Amino acid sequence: MKITLFLAILHLLLFFPAANPIPAQVKSYTSLRQDYQQLITSAQLQRQRSNWERLITSFDRFIAQRPRDGAIENAYFLRVRTWDGLAQASGARTDAEKAIHLYLDLADRFPDSRFADDALFHAGEVAQQRLRDRDRAIELYRRVVNDTPAGDMVSEAHKKLAGLSVTAKAESVIAKVTEHVHHSIAQSPLLESIRYWSGPEYTRIVFDLSSPVVTHPNLLRGASPRLYFDLVYTDISPQLPDEIVINNGLIQRIRASRFDSQRSRVVLDLEHELEYKITTLDNPHRLVVDLLGAPSRAAQTQIARPPSSPPIADDSIAGILGSTTDQQPAMRLKQQSNGDGIRLIVIDPGHGGRDPGAIGSSGSMEKDVNLALAKATATALRQQLGVKVLLTREDDRYLGLRERTEFANRVGADLFISLHANATTGNRAYGVETYFLNLSKTDEAAEVAARENGMTLQDISNLEAILFDLMANAKINESSRLAAEVQQALVAGLSPRYSNIRDLGVKQGPFHVLLGAAMPSALVESAFITNPREEKRLKSAVYQRHVANAIVQGIKKYAAAMGQVAWK
Repeated sequence: MKITLFLAILHLLLFFPAANPIPAQVKSYTSLRQDYQQLITSAQLQRQRSNWERLITSFDRFIAQRPRDGAIENAYFLRVRTWDGLAQASGARTDAEKAIHLYLDLADRFPDSRFADDALFHAGEVAQQRLRDRDRAIELYRRVVNDTPAGDMVSEAHKKLAGLSVTAKAESVIAKVTEHVHHSIAQSPLLESIRYWSGPEYTRIVFDLSSPVVTHPNLLRGASPRLYFDLVYTDISPQLPDEIVINNGLIQRIRASRFDSQRSRVVLDLEHELEYKITTLDNPHRLVVDLLGAPSRAAQTQIARPPSSPPIADDSIAGILGSTTDQQPAMRLKQQSNGDGIRLIVIDPGHGGRDPGAIGSSGSMEKDVNLALAKATATALRQQLGVKVLLTREDDRYLGLRERTEFANRVGADLFISLHANATTGNRAYGVETYFLNLSKTDEAAEVAARENGMTLQDISNLEAILFDLMANAKINESSRLAAEVQQALVAGLSPRYSNIRDLGVKQGPFHVLLGAAMPSALVESAFITNPREEKRLKSAVYQRHVANAIVQGIKKYAAAMGQVAWK
């Protein structure tokens, strides 16, 4: 009996695993460093969050199981650099915060290490560039100078501190106090103009000022709520109308007048009580008021102007800040799921109707190839992704540039893609490029934006001046990622099938058709209609299908990278 029991116990020990599993094998530091180099040199690998997280886990395992390894400081540093890279790739605030935390942890654990000053400096860069936290960045750069005086990053930290103008902030405060204490002998600030911009979930109001002002917001509750601002020692421009009528479902009108000898008052008559946010901006001086919430009724926007003001044209710069289209607003489409994801995409065939767009050497009109390409793209999206797709126009009709994104906003689109054909004065230029909304970084981008907007280059310069006020709610980071994925998919999808597919890259510019979109958006220049070879391709249904399929692949990769996959 005892022998039988002994054999049974021996069988259990031999054939059943222990309670504690064998730890996963730990890679050497050399191997981890090679993995890190492979990741940071591959744009393809960087697009997948799982690749970053897998390497981070490997570093965590190395640090936990080899705390006395001679390369432990190096491992700590490369781990936080990996987190920093992930934060840059994802654009997520939480990832940036994690990177700063680990940089500081490294500096505290190894204060005498050659990495300490680098860690503090990089933490300052994350705070400054990713989080836009000026005070925190200053604090971290000061730590580089004070905590690691012998470090090689001290001189760089001094440059950063100088660039942030640490003393300018204190001097500005003193100047403001002095200005208002001695207002009787100083020139009063002037409220020069009031502008506004309405999105689907907010209205932004911008007060243009000649100099900084002291102001205090006051919200009066009740049946007729009002939000008013007293601008201390501030005059009102004679050109500013007494009343600006808006009636967009959030705010009825704006009234501005001199209240007494010490202040002017600006009153916002609201439709209902709502949340608001106030921001002050310099160079030039502005007070920005964001009213947050969905409109309570359909917008009926009008703006009062002095008699000398010209009427607003839909495709002019003034149109961006003026009245909305007279078209009746559509109902927001009911989504099939309450979960996050891409379920509705709006495709915009550029130009149309009396606006033919660019014209090729054989007479092909851009508006026609854009419409054919849009229909092919819509079909591919429906078949391959099973999403709902709407076109801003289904036939040859004219649409104002603002009407296109307004339509996408009203129907609740998750993505907006505007399709175009490129053009130049000659016939040699060729290739594909994709744009997202931002300030143009090159003369070429400004020229493309001017052509697509129907503007002059001077108009573009004026438009960029007001984009600072209007783009804060635009999904620029998401749009740049969308544009990058679509551009890469276009090149990858077309290059094996056609010769001379030139990758002109992802660019940014102040495209009127993208301005105001409340969802990630991109503008695709699918080929040059002024190039005879590419004009022939644009007219081909086969080429249109290949472009459409590439756009679908780009959207799929974008959704996967952003964690927004909603289809099966």
